[in-house]
Amino acid sequence: MTMGRPSIQDETCRRVREIIERQNLWGRQLAGERVVAGEVGVSRMTLRHVLARLEAEGLLERRHGAGTFVRARGSSSRAKRTANLAVLAYSHHESADGWDLRGEMIRGILGGAGGARASCTVLALDRPEEAAQIADSRGMRRFDGFISVGVDRHEVLAGLVALRRGPVVLLDGYVRGLPVVTVVDAGHEGMRTVTRHLLGLGHRRIAFIDCHNREVNNPEKFGGYRSALAERGIALDQELVAAPPGPDDAYTEDSPERQRELEAFCAAAIGRFLSLSSPPTAIIGFDDRRALLALAEIERRGLRVGQELSVAGFGDQAARKGLCRRLTSSRIYPRKMGRAALAAAAAGPAPAEGRTIFVLTRLRVRDTTRPPIGA
Repeated sequence: MTMGRPSIQDETCRRVREIIERQNLWGRQLAGERVVAGEVGVSRMTLRHVLARLEAEGLLERRHGAGTFVRARGSSSRAKRTANLAVLAYSHHESADGWDLRGEMIRGILGGAGGARASCTVLALDRPEEAAQIADSRGMRRFDGFISVGVDRHEVLAGLVALRRGPVVLLDGYVRGLPVVTVVDAGHEGMRTVTRHLLGLGHRRIAFIDCHNREVNNPEKFGGYRSALAERGIALDQELVAAPPGPDDAYTEDSPERQRELEAFCAAAIGRFLSLSSPPTAIIGFDDRRALLALAEIERRGLRVGQELSVAGFGDQAARKGLCRRLTSSRIYPRKMGRAALAAAAAGPAPAEGRTIFVLTRLRVRDTTRPPIGA
């Protein structure tokens, strides 16, 4: 394959370096972001990524409250070489408005690049010119390591492994049979903590709304739920478990059709649970989205969440996005996950075997979980 065109970030880096040379800014302050972005012809968001990259390389120094300064000529050399890393994503999530899970992961990577002696280039599959770079094996050999944020396509990761250029880190995804470092939230322990919380309140009939094909997609959360029940001597009741019959939105692209399918599935699951001769007193969602859909269906049926039926989720995205601030959930920390992935990618040679790094979650107890009536 032929070399791809330089990315926008690469071209912007080149132009910023030209400005420094042309204006002889060594040891002096760089102009403000608005001025430099206008001169280079890019958005301020793109420029910020480039400034972070040049800071990681040691060319710039950003001083809080003062501005961005160019280091004195020759002072940017380091005893340890800067690792040049590629960050792959489906889109530029870090540019999304509001709180975005994978955007936070990428911000964690970029924010930690300087301390990890790394330079990061974000490449998105939804931009044709950047997708072409990812497909260009010769061009990708310029990188010393790779972080794939949610992109768990086997062919993409296998191609990166085959380059033998450095560690391949999969952040927030699952893949089998490849020597990659996987960084995920500690779903087993986090879901066990959620279930223990409900058990501690006195609940014994606890339902679980799962993802599709859990053994492939994510067996950890269901494993944590089952483990907590077993600790109390409570047998798993399959009538209290619901899983979509086909692909759902947990591991596929969001779309209105997928959303409608998930809404219908959650509504049917709640209806089935409540029709049991011994219905549940609490319901856990595989993630906050399922928990919110369950909550809406319960209230549509005239039941009071947190009083007649408790509901809990996982991820705590509902509170962070401002969708629901009363949902009990196990909070994940995407920026910590990003920094863990960064450290693994910048650590050195590619590992001979795959391994997994778990980032712990923390339970946030709110109004949707209370003791069952009569407890």
